[in-house]
Amino acid sequence: MTIKSSGSLTFTEIEAEWDNSSPFSLSEFYAGGSTVYAGAADGSGNAIPSSGNPISFSDFYDTTYFQTTSISNVTGNVTVPSGANAIYIAEMSGGGGGGFQGAGYDKAGGEGGGPGGGGGGYVNQVYLTVVAGETLTFTRGSGGSGGVHSGASSFNYVGTAASGTSTTITGSSSSSVLTLTGGSGASVSGGFVQGPLRSQTAGSGGTVNLHSKQVTSGTTTSGVSVSSGTTRSGVANGVDPGHCSGDNCSIGGGNGGSANGSNGGGSGGSAGNAGSAGFNGGGGGGGGSAGSIGLGGAGATGIFTGYAFVRIL
Repeated sequence: MTIKSSGSLTFTEIEAEWDNSSPFSLSEFYAGGSTVYAGAADGSGNAIPSSGNPISFSDFYDTTYFQTTSISNVTGNVTVPSGANAIYIAEMSGGGGGGFQGAGYDKAGGEGGGPGGGGGGYVNQVYLTVVAGETLTFTRGSGGSGGVHSGASSFNYVGTAASGTSTTITGSSSSSVLTLTGGSGASVSGGFVQGPLRSQTAGSGGTVNLHSKQVTSGTTTSGVSVSSGTTRSGVANGVDPGHCSGDNCSIGGGNGGSANGSNGGGSGGSAGNAGSAGFNGGGGGGGGSAGSIGLGGAGATGIFTGYAFVRIL
C-alpha cells in the first residue's frame, strides 16, 4: 500500500511499507541498502536518496514497496518496472518440430513408419536477473509443419519436416535473456519406392539457453521462496519407429517429443493414417504405413503460460 502523499509521517508508517525491523534509524532507509532498493522513487519519479545524501521523512511520501507483478503472457516489448531485479518464468517452451510421413515401397521388403518431430526446449518456475527500466522483447516460438517426400520424383524418398522456432526474451541493455530453441523436424533420406529402404531420423528436442544469471535462492518481496525450477534441454526427442518386414506390412508412425515431459507430443498415426499434431510445445507425430501412407503431424506452438517481474531480497 502506497504511503500517503502529505501530512505528518512516522517511522512506524515508513516501516510498515518498507518492512524494516526496529529499532529505527532514518539512515537504514537509504536507497540501495538492505531495506530500500536502488532506484526507488515516489509516484512523481523523485528518487529516495542514496547513502551520503541528505534524507528526510518527506522523501517517503507517495512511495511503494515493490510488489510482484501479475502473471502476463503479453508478447512484444515490455518495460521492466522500477524496483524489479528478476523475471519469473512461469512456464515457456520453444515450438515443436514436424513429424514425417510414412513410406510405402514396391517389393522392397518393408514399409516405413514416419518418425516424430522433437519438442521445444522447456523451462518452468525459473528466475532470471533483469535490469529495471530496460525494454524486454518477448517472442513466442511457432510449430513446424509436417514433412513430405521432396525428391526429384515421388519415388525418391528424401525430405525434412520443418523445425519449430525459438521462444526468446531479449533486452535493450542486457541483450539475450532467454532462448528456448524449437524442436527439429523429422527427416528421411536415401530411399526409393523399389528400395533401398530410406534412412529415418526423428526430430531432436530443443535446447535451453539461460543467458541472464539464474537465481536459485532467496525470497521475493511478496514472500515467495525462490528455487531452481525445472529446465528440459535437448531431451524432448521424437521417436523413429523404423520399418516393418514384408511388402504391405503395417506399421504405425512414431510419437512426437514432449516439451514438458508429460504431454504434448503428437501421437504417431496408426497403419496408413496421419500422425496427430503436437500441443504444448510438442513435436508432431509421424504418419503410419500399410501400403497406403499417412502424413506427419505439425509441431505445436511453444508454451507461453507467462512471466512476472519480481524483486528478490
